[in-house]
Amino acid sequence: MKKLVVLLLVSLMATSAFAVVDPDTDMIGVYFDLTADNNCTTASPSIPFFAYVTITNPSASEVWGLEVGYELVSSAGVGSMFRLANTLPAGAVDLGTSTDLYAGDYVVGLANPLPGAPAVQFITWQFLLLAPQTVEIFLGPSVVQSIDDGLPAYEIGGSIRSLGLAAGMGNPVATVNGDCPVAVEDASFGSVKSLFR
Repeated sequence: MKKLVVLLLVSLMATSAFAVVDPDTDMIGVYFDLTADNNCTTASPSIPFFAYVTITNPSASEVWGLEVGYELVSSAGVGSMFRLANTLPAGAVDLGTSTDLYAGDYVVGLANPLPGAPAVQFITWQFLLLAPQTVEIFLGPSVVQSIDDGLPAYEIGGSIRSLGLAAGMGNPVATVNGDCPVAVEDASFGSVKSLFR
């Protein structure tokens, strides 16, 4: 029996090691890794770092477009950081206003769909801080919405689906040099083992 419990625990650890931060379907967030495991990071001035606007666990097998608004709030104020890259998938057409580093939106259609996966990177940003600071990143609806529900949305080949935010509306979905907006894990392996003693 103990061997079975150990095998079960090891298999649960192995599957959760590759899970995205938010297990719910049709969610969107900003992550600092390609697997959507890290929505909190530290960064020093003059050292570039990447952030990925990622759809997690899409219920559709293909992603054809994205509508999302963004806002970055820096404790050091405007002019204290640069966005070095603002990259969309190949063949993307953006009708939004994403030229402002601190606030804007994307209304993007794709010539060829991105395959559905646990983490679908849609926008890649590269930032450079000029001074020590905390940066909170917020997501929300685009200015012009296909679905008037106050949420970001994605296109799945003929229809639009809303995307939820793990942190909820009005809360940061990612943070640089600050408190994590979404807890990644509350329990340690020791506390799980204690359940079987």
